Amino acid sequence: MGYATIRHVPRVQDYKTALNIYNNTKPLRGRNPEIRPLGNRRDPDTYHIRKSGEAIELVLYKTPVITFEADGDVVLFIDGYNSVSTHQFIDHVLNIRARGARRTTVLTIGGNKYTLADTDKLRLRMEDGNWRFLNPKTQWGWKLNRKEITNVRTKYGEFYKYLKGFVNLRSEVVKEHRWQPEKDYVVVPKEEFSSVSSLVSLRDYKYMDKRGKQHLNWMNVTPEQYQASAKAFEYLIRPDQPEDGKHTNFYKAALVLIAKLYADTMDIRTEQVYAQSKHIVPLLDDVLFMLYAEQVLVRYELPMGKVSSGIYEHWMQSWE
Repeated sequence: MGYATIRHVPRVQDYKTALNIYNNTKPLRGRNPEIRPLGNRRDPDTYHIRKSGEAIELVLYKTPVITFEADGDVVLFIDGYNSVSTHQFIDHVLNIRARGARRTTVLTIGGNKYTLADTDKLRLRMEDGNWRFLNPKTQWGWKLNRKEITNVRTKYGEFYKYLKGFVNLRSEVVKEHRWQPEKDYVVVPKEEFSSVSSLVSLRDYKYMDKRGKQHLNWMNVTPEQYQASAKAFEYLIRPDQPEDGKHTNFYKAALVLIAKLYADTMDIRTEQVYAQSKHIVPLLDDVLFMLYAEQVLVRYELPMGKVSSGIYEHWMQSWE
């Protein structure tokens, strides 16, 4: 679909016009169920018009994106298809600017923005030549609670201090590839991981940053896998563990973080493992904040028309 085909689709602003188009469009021969093209008769599988009770539906592929109801209401429905084709269809037919933002459709009327996500149904009505939205959808987002973040960092402060010292001590300026600029990296030889393989099995930790509906290596991560990995890592950095094994466990945890930055699957296949220094401590933040997500995240209402950045949403998604 593109401009060459959408330009044949009529602009429709009200129920009367939609009904008139429906009544004056002959169904295609040989089609069962009946199908009435919307615009060019060569594009019936892309655009068509149909009747549902008294309502007139303007269909894009198989989705009734725009429905004109007899009482004057217009219903927008994208059925999860937050696509360029959907936005172009709404824009052309209703003269409402539509665009996509982080899996959500954003509509603009008179400088005001409204959102339409997944299976939402957004109602609007033409009044005095302008569209008015009747049931604007409230969007929600998640943000970090700074006080609770401080509490988590304080709880594991001993390991944070160890890790920062480890990074400072092991960092070196490296040009990993000849086409890249020099950067600070922690470089760990493969044999260093091998030497502690009897102490730490990297595969036990590979799901530790996969809270929520996520996947690893194209496979869905289960809540049991995440919890096992996250708890195993947390055990290594606990402040209340026996002192005689604490330093060894801290060392293991540092290597685990470096391996995770090197490869999401933590599969070490090169002789040298490179982890950019500035990303190591932030990864620790992510792992701990995911583990304490209910504590460190706060749900809040977004301004009308704003769409969440999505940074933290996946942490709180259900696995179901």
